[in-house]
Amino acid sequence: MFSIEKAKECDALGIAIVNVYTWKTQYSGLIDEKIIDKRIKNIALSEARIKERIKSEREYIVLKKENTVIGFVSFGKCDDEKYENYGEIKALYILEGFKGQGFGRALFERAREELNKIGFNKMRINCLKGNPSLDFYIHMGGKVIGEFENSILGPGVMEEIIIYD
Repeated sequence: MFSIEKAKECDALGIAIVNVYTWKTQYSGLIDEKIIDKRIKNIALSEARIKERIKSEREYIVLKKENTVIGFVSFGKCDDEKYENYGEIKALYILEGFKGQGFGRALFERAREELNKIGFNKMRINCLKGNPSLDFYIHMGGKVIGEFENSILGPGVMEEIIIYD
């Protein structure tokens, strides 16, 4: 049995696990393995950060199978001041074995609905260049309008900017 629901503090570890696992399976070869491995080693720190974000009302929606988090979406106001009237999907990850079943679409649409409820009818997503999920974001109606270097992920690591008007 699958469910999609607003995250609770007790979901923080599951969200952190899905996050680091999908970075390992999705981003290997796209960013330095040391960055990915550091995220894995710091999973307890990630759990604590996510728990604080959930407590402070940052939006997370989780996909669960029998009470175990197998995917999530995180969203809110866009962090880039050039897009001050935009909402943003900050992260959308699903464990590899559960992709292709419509869960990504369901999480995406739920986040979009929630952003609309808080006044954002335009949305932005950043997608690591080379990430096969770019096709999904375009299929969901997004337009690639540019790219930028994400120096946090390492020199030369590029992200594509996708908008939904």
